[in-house]
Amino acid sequence: MKKRKEDRFVRRLEVEFSAQGKNYRAISSDLSKNGLYIRTNHAFAAGTLLEIHIYLPGGSSCRVKGFVRRALKTPIVSIKNGMGIELTETDDCYTRFLEGFSASAQEEERKGAAGAETAETQTHDTLPDEYLIIRCANCNIKNKVNKSKMALSLKCGKCRHPLVIQG
Repeated sequence: MKKRKEDRFVRRLEVEFSAQGKNYRAISSDLSKNGLYIRTNHAFAAGTLLEIHIYLPGGSSCRVKGFVRRALKTPIVSIKNGMGIELTETDDCYTRFLEGFSASAQEEERKGAAGAETAETQTHDTLPDEYLIIRCANCNIKNKVNKSKMALSLKCGKCRHPLVIQG
């Protein structure tokens, strides 16, 4: 049974949000056509209308508006503090970004269906800025990890499962 109306894409992007004369910076946790989750310790109450500025890769940005539908504040580290936002207004830039992200996710899914990797298999793709992509064995999400952090105990950004580096 599918809980969401729209597909969500895990993407950590810098966001600025404002309401009631207060401005904050945070990180998006996931995005969809009609909503997003903002990870923050400065959550507004449900029903609050927010103006949100999302900074996209490559230097572009977009502006959206939406209502807080769910706010979560907890001292428990393993739970994501933040707000679930139902978008009421989006611009063309946001729509194009999601369409492009959706197309690349579908292409990746097709490659996976062609017999690429299982959840237990990890990939190590080298990125230009000394990063590795490590696939989580638990949830199959790709994690971008700076090579300088490899000596630390790494955890998946989504499920917090320890990332195991295999040679």
